[in-house]
Amino acid sequence: MTYSITELAKLAGISTRTLRFYDKKGLLEARRDPENNYRYYDEAEVNQLQKIMFLRLFDLPLNQIKKILEDSGAIQYQALCDQRKKIIAEQHRLSDLLVNLDETLATMKGASVMSDTEKFAAFKAKAIDDNEIQYGKEIRNKYGETTIDDSNRKFNSLSETDMIHLEELTNQILTKLKALVGTHDFKLPAAKRLFDLHKEFLLVHWSKEQYSPEAHRNLAAMYISDKRFTKYYEEGTGKKGAAKTLKEIIDYYA
Repeated sequence: MTYSITELAKLAGISTRTLRFYDKKGLLEARRDPENNYRYYDEAEVNQLQKIMFLRLFDLPLNQIKKILEDSGAIQYQALCDQRKKIIAEQHRLSDLLVNLDETLATMKGASVMSDTEKFAAFKAKAIDDNEIQYGKEIRNKYGETTIDDSNRKFNSLSETDMIHLEELTNQILTKLKALVGTHDFKLPAAKRLFDLHKEFLLVHWSKEQYSPEAHRNLAAMYISDKRFTKYYEEGTGKKGAAKTLKEIIDYYA
C-alpha cells in the first residue's frame, strides 16, 4: 500500500515534520511522484520507519540508527534483538514499581506493613536498570562484568539514609561544578572540594577495592567522550563545558 506523508504520519502517530527530518537525514527517504513531486511511501519505507521507531525507543542517536539501517540484515536483526531486551527490562521495572505501589497503598489502608528496605527496593532497581540501559555496554566494556555487577549489588543494598546522602552528594556536585565551569585554576579550594565530593559519590557505588585514581580518571574521560554524560552535566548545571571542567578537575587531583 502507498501512503502520502500525511497518511504515514497519522498511521505511525508521529508528525509530518519528523518524517521530513528523517528524509533530510537520509534515514527514511521518501519517493517522489513524477507528476507533482509529492512525497509518498511504499511498503519498504513503512517497514524502515517501524525499525527506526523501535530503535528510537531508548534514545539511540540518529547517526547510529542510520549506520545500523545501512548495514546488513543480520546487524539490523541484532540491533532489534537488543531493543527487545531493553523493552523486557523496562517491562520488569514497571512491574516491580506497580507491585511496590500496590503494597504502599495496602499499607496506607492498614492491610499490610512494608519494611523500610521494601519501600525503596523498586526505586533502586529502577536506577540500576536505567543505568544499564543508558551506559551498561560502555561501562561493562571499560570496567568488566564483575566490577559492574559488584557495584550494582552495593547500590541495591543501600539504606534509606545512604540514598538520601547520595542525592545530597549529587546536588552538591552539580552546585559546586556550576560555579567552576570554565575555570583553569584547579588549585582553588572549591575545585578540590568538588573532586572530594565526586570521589565520595563514587565510593557510595564502588567498593574501596574498586576505586583507584586511574579508574576515576577513566570514568571522567567518558564524561566528554559520551554525549549522554556531557548532556547530563550541562543540563544539571545549565552551563556548556560543565563535563569538560569536571574531567579536568578530576584529572588534576586523581
